[in-house]
Amino acid sequence: MTTAGAEPGHIDVGKVLSDTGDILKKSFGTVWIIALILFIPVAILGYFASDGWLINLIYSIASLVASLYMAGVVVRVVQDVEADGRVDATVGDLLGSITSKLWPLLLLSIVTGILIIIGFFFFIIPGIILALMWLVAVPVMVAEDRGVFASMSRSSELTKGNRWRLILLFIVIYVLLFIIFVIIALLAAITPILGVIIGILVAIVVYPYIAIIIAVTYYELLEAHGESKPGPGVATMAPPSGEMPA
Repeated sequence: MTTAGAEPGHIDVGKVLSDTGDILKKSFGTVWIIALILFIPVAILGYFASDGWLINLIYSIASLVASLYMAGVVVRVVQDVEADGRVDATVGDLLGSITSKLWPLLLLSIVTGILIIIGFFFFIIPGIILALMWLVAVPVMVAEDRGVFASMSRSSELTKGNRWRLILLFIVIYVLLFIIFVIIALLAAITPILGVIIGILVAIVVYPYIAIIIAVTYYELLEAHGESKPGPGVATMAPPSGEMPA
């Protein structure tokens, strides 16, 4: 993908959103299946979450794990599409490629989340700045195989000089998240089963879209800085002509 129309070293936010839609179309089947696998169990747990603190705790943990898996898998999907314009890896391969990164992703989420919340507590602006600095920390961790603090530092380095342009993406992401929580909460208050059904539908559309926006932003930042893109995250080498796979 190119960044035609953007200044050297700067990304074109409009193109990020356009490329996000393009990648979503090319990978929708795979992403949809993965989202169903991840979020249907979460939605079912959500239906019973009001039955006690233990089930509510399990539901909260499951929601976090599903979100982390989704964010990581989408980076792999974008890597795959960026390589040859399509998704070659299987659903199992994509999910398996993130399993070993689940704990680092969890720690990254906790560290950045706590610091961003503290930043929001201090007059909001510091929290926004930190959120923009670490916007692509997850794609960095997955695609470049970096640790928690190295991913945060690398994300800060990549977003430097583009943070004002990223405010629009920041608004889009957080508005979508807010809408998700409000819709699910309102419908669940009306009837729990309706909240579960709508929650699944919203999750398989909105969560992948947000994750793709962030992954595409990472790629656009790499290109804006003149850096090479990481290769496909999941090996999908076809056997030579005439040979059968082992």
